[in-house]
Amino acid sequence: MLLVFIFTSFLVSDSLNYYNPLLNKKGLKINANLKGNFFPSLPSEISPVEIDLIKSKAREFIPEPVGVDNIIVMETNFGLMKFEIYAESAPKHAYNFKKLANSGFYDETIFHRIIPGFMAQGGDILTRDSNRDNDGRGNPGWTVDEEFNNISHERGILSMARSQDVNSAGSQFFICFDNANHLNNKYTVFGKLLSGYDVLDKIEKLKSESSYIINKSLDKVPDNANNQYLEFKHQNRKRYIKIPINENKNKFKDDVTKGLKNIHRTKKPVKIIKVRVNNENIEENSK
Repeated sequence: MLLVFIFTSFLVSDSLNYYNPLLNKKGLKINANLKGNFFPSLPSEISPVEIDLIKSKAREFIPEPVGVDNIIVMETNFGLMKFEIYAESAPKHAYNFKKLANSGFYDETIFHRIIPGFMAQGGDILTRDSNRDNDGRGNPGWTVDEEFNNISHERGILSMARSQDVNSAGSQFFICFDNANHLNNKYTVFGKLLSGYDVLDKIEKLKSESSYIINKSLDKVPDNANNQYLEFKHQNRKRYIKIPINENKNKFKDDVTKGLKNIHRTKKPVKIIKVRVNNENIEENSK
């Protein structure tokens, strides 16, 4: 029962993400010396005003009803994934996803939480602003009531994230890496991967910011290294990592400390370039 609670708690979404202490971790600031070495390059950042405009556009956008021949086409920086959409089993969620996707709401957002062996979570518009501390708390400005069904959470399943309130789904969703039966009838399944399992595998294998820092650190300072290395503790053991040239030691220490907390944010962000819900016979997605 405890294991189920721990796993399920990762799937909260929108403004209530602070219920999970692991979700309230701080992000890393990018600087020229570290970019490409330890810390990820972020998607182009946009202002709160621009985010509000995207949300307003999504709210006013009225898509065609989800057809039986509709599929989800998701273009990421790791490749293309296509999903079947379960309009009969979860009609409100299917329509909501089409509304958000085809309005452009999801474009340029990132998967802010990736847990190997479990799931990848995305769909938060706040991953596009400059504040990494609020990632996982975004929403479109409305919610969708639950549509729990008998479809099992297994590899490739597309399901909706929510907070402790079962009727709080908004825009955040997750894709299962493996079977997660403890989520059945607790989260709304509304699709499944048709093609792109190789892309899903690539995403699952990405290193977190924390693991990347640990892999780049040493358990002993090299001879004659002087003050070129920063000492930090990991699992009650001392580790050492080289300080980039021209980097302030205190600033670098702060960034490393924050990075070690990011156990589910990948070193290289997984960005949704574009996602649309269209007729499966349409080869080129509409913009």
